[in-house]
Amino acid sequence: MIQEKDYYENSTNKKSIRSIYRTGENLEAKYDVMKQYAIYKQPFEEWVVEKLNLRGNEKVLDVGAGNGRFSIPIATKLKNKSGFVIAGDLSTGVLETSYEMASKEALPMIHLKLDAEELPFLSHEFDVVMANHMLYHVGNMSRGLSEMRRIMKREGIFLATTNSDKGMPEFFSLHLKTMRELGIGFDHSKNHLTFSMENGEDILRRFFDQVDKHIFDAGFVVDHPEPVLQYYMATQLYQGPFNDESIKYEIRNLIKPTFYRLTDEALRSAGGNLNISKPVCAFICK
Repeated sequence: MIQEKDYYENSTNKKSIRSIYRTGENLEAKYDVMKQYAIYKQPFEEWVVEKLNLRGNEKVLDVGAGNGRFSIPIATKLKNKSGFVIAGDLSTGVLETSYEMASKEALPMIHLKLDAEELPFLSHEFDVVMANHMLYHVGNMSRGLSEMRRIMKREGIFLATTNSDKGMPEFFSLHLKTMRELGIGFDHSKNHLTFSMENGEDILRRFFDQVDKHIFDAGFVVDHPEPVLQYYMATQLYQGPFNDESIKYEIRNLIKPTFYRLTDEALRSAGGNLNISKPVCAFICK
């Protein structure tokens, strides 16, 4: 058995985050699967943005904006009105897709490199501040949330989305089986979220007077292994051990085919359709 490592998605290590999100490719790969094979046809992002009831004149900051998953739909709603979006991320590479789309569509957007713990803005500057699927990456969450609360107008809205601490059980089970079959140590006790659907409300109530919780299933269902493998290869669960040079290359090279085979077996056991559940949550705060 190879020594256990912390190959998990929710790292707060800034170097690790920059590495996996140095470009937008991994995010795009995951979102492509989620869109194409989604259990529900309405995207989670659209479902969330509707709940903000935007007028069109808002000044919006998206911290950890990534490929524009939330900021692009919002900027589209603000186009030709007086509002605009600042989309920032720790990795500028991951912003490229958003930047290109915003430029093509002439959306009211500015893209910046941002660190959630040190936001370069005046206090009470934004109508809407967002931290979507990223607070579990913030090393000092209290500092990050204090910063986001500081720059939000007193009558403003804070939006934070996240996953369930129970994760994607069917997907994670396939990963664990893969690691065990190949003898790769994995400290799954650390595969937990510092900010989750389960604990998020308690955390946010320390900073905001009103916290409303909304739950959605962003999972997907497939009838062949390829989409599950595509999603897997875009995660740190795969990228971590595959790029770990302390593991023999021959073993690392077996991760992909082993995961594929186990997924195919799970599909057949499930009768041809495999449901990968993914509970997600939106917290809308004032």
